[in-house]
Amino acid sequence: MAYSWDNRVKYVVRYMYDIDNNGFLDKNDFECLALRNTLIEGHGEFPDAIYESNRKIMLNLWNEIAELADFNKDGEVSVDEFKSAVQKHCNGKNYEAFPPAFKLFIASQFKTVDVNGDGLVGVDEYRLDCITRSAFNNIKEIDDAFDHLASDADKAAGGISLARYEELYAHFISNPDEGCSAVYLFGPLKVID
Repeated sequence: MAYSWDNRVKYVVRYMYDIDNNGFLDKNDFECLALRNTLIEGHGEFPDAIYESNRKIMLNLWNEIAELADFNKDGEVSVDEFKSAVQKHCNGKNYEAFPPAFKLFIASQFKTVDVNGDGLVGVDEYRLDCITRSAFNNIKEIDDAFDHLASDADKAAGGISLARYEELYAHFISNPDEGCSAVYLFGPLKVID
């Protein structure tokens, strides 16, 4: 059930937001994301101004996520709280109807995947993104996932555009259909315990 809705949302929490791997989301995760995004965008360089901008964005994002999902107001968002928030604010909706916090994170995520900054996520960037979260021993597994994810139009354009990435991400977290192509957005998934 690696591609079930429940597992996909757990995957987002564990591999996309919970940067310090403590099992829940908190302010520290978003400060770590600001640093990570700055280093990725700068290809290892650390421009202070970009970091401060990213830090402000990520702390605002944390505040919005906490408002949407920290139901018991303990300063932490558990996996169950995050799943409840996704069900309440995202399920059955397209990207445009998502809360601003979710849309901001999706746009930030695209920037970190589009390493060369050409506005498209090609198979090479997809491969790099996949291996940052999971272990693979065969490139074919990743390339097959990209083939399932990318439409013929995506492939003809040379990759997945921001608009298409937004659409795919929305389906990844809001569409219960395990057969939709968006389930491959972050590569071949493993079952999250």
